[in-house]
Amino acid sequence: MSDQAFSEPVVVTFDQVHKALGTQEAVGNIEEASRRDNSVAPEQRAAIMAGVGNVLDQLRQAEKKADAKVLTATHDARAARLQSLIASGDAAKLSLKPLPAGGLEAMFDTDDWFGWASVAWEKLKHLRPHQMLRPADTKAAVLPERARLALLGDWGTGLYGAPKIATAIVDDPDPFDVIMHLGDVYYSGTEKEVADRFLRGWPRRNGAINLALNSNHEMYSGGDAYFGKTLPEFGQQGSYFAYQNSRWTLVGLDVAYIDHAIDDEQVRWLLDVVRAAGERRIILFSHHQLYSSIESEQGEKLWSHPEFGELLRSKRIFAWYWGHEHRCTIYENPDTSFGILGRCIGHSGMPQTRKATIGLEQATGKPYERADWRFCPSTMVSGNRLSRALVLEGPNEFIFGEEEKFVPHGYAVLSLDGEHLMEEVRDARGTLIYSKQLA
Repeated sequence: MSDQAFSEPVVVTFDQVHKALGTQEAVGNIEEASRRDNSVAPEQRAAIMAGVGNVLDQLRQAEKKADAKVLTATHDARAARLQSLIASGDAAKLSLKPLPAGGLEAMFDTDDWFGWASVAWEKLKHLRPHQMLRPADTKAAVLPERARLALLGDWGTGLYGAPKIATAIVDDPDPFDVIMHLGDVYYSGTEKEVADRFLRGWPRRNGAINLALNSNHEMYSGGDAYFGKTLPEFGQQGSYFAYQNSRWTLVGLDVAYIDHAIDDEQVRWLLDVVRAAGERRIILFSHHQLYSSIESEQGEKLWSHPEFGELLRSKRIFAWYWGHEHRCTIYENPDTSFGILGRCIGHSGMPQTRKATIGLEQATGKPYERADWRFCPSTMVSGNRLSRALVLEGPNEFIFGEEEKFVPHGYAVLSLDGEHLMEEVRDARGTLIYSKQLA
């Protein structure tokens, strides 16, 4: 498989967003488009227009934090939809300029400001989400007794280490039974972005089950492409699922349809799956994190759900793999409240600055000698003691000219063999940089 399976994806920088949204001419035309929209109440119109400045500020801060012209994104649906709009070239003149770090910068221009503003106004309005697709029943699909899984998180950029990871998985000499995306196709998971940044370059292997978890960026466009394109392409019935063999039950959760939360119907389904699992060990997969020892964003809405929180506190869950945070973080021991081995595998395609990790204590000796691993100290999150964690550090060789600013890209491989579970972390070229037998 060649890296050329990816065309050069488009990057939307703050300068171009400001040209499209932040000038007096742009704002005036968007206000006029809003006044002509009778479907929006005056107070909603005023609130949306007041939020334009916040959108610009968030995008400005994201690029400032990266300190480079690379793909950056925020946790703001309107900002993501506007980035997708500019990248698409719809209702504007789109020219493209190569960026040294990778990708093509969208150069915004228009000779029809009101036409552009009318489309931009539609993106600023609230979207009605696509109906959630759910599994037909609680019966777990069959997983082989010996199974090998590849896990990619926040991979849907089409840039930097992402195409290298796809090549490494396709060229791996050993078979895969499952290839799973932990979510995020940028900027807002539109149909074009899902086609160009995700499905076209997805690492397909004969005999492998392809699975994709829902995420906040897919939901920023309402989830239409995720539910209407990705799931049918993968033959995936719903946005949450279960697979099991005689020793293990693997459960993918949708904690993005309601942002960083879980709905009651899904919890009831999960409890039935857990009851049917018997003595099997259970591994969860999701996009959003249960907790983080680095970022301030935590999973309070997850552990505060009465029934789901009770399941977590029962210490029935063996391990949980998530993305969202664009790092590789391996918690060395189970947390004290839930007894879960937490893992963040969100480092498969988005640039992540090294500022928070470059000063951490370096891990030395076996099994850390294959990469730059750092120790993140044990910490407390809402009364829950998180163990010391390994965090992948070092430069990213695929963000050209800015290598020293960003952490490396990579992915994880899980191998199930009877009662045993081997966990591996591989770099973007597929080289093994960490392994540990968890069971």
